[in-house]
Amino acid sequence: MTRQKAIDAKCRECIWDDLADGTWRMQVEQCELTACALHPYRPVSRSKASCKADSAAVEPHYGPIGLEGMA
Repeated sequence: MTRQKAIDAKCRECIWDDLADGTWRMQVEQCELTACALHPYRPVSRSKASCKADSAAVEPHYGPIGLEGMA
């Protein structure tokens, strides 16, 4: 089982109600349990998923490349 399938299964087990409206995925998308460690990783449709590349600046991981230390 992949990591995402395990997350999907746990979310489905936690919140899905077969008597409620919508599919299990639709119900999980509306989950309000933000204290849950899996909340940021729950399955959401691509149209509703935030794109981190569009919303956050990329931070450099290391300084400029130079010739210091090369002898």
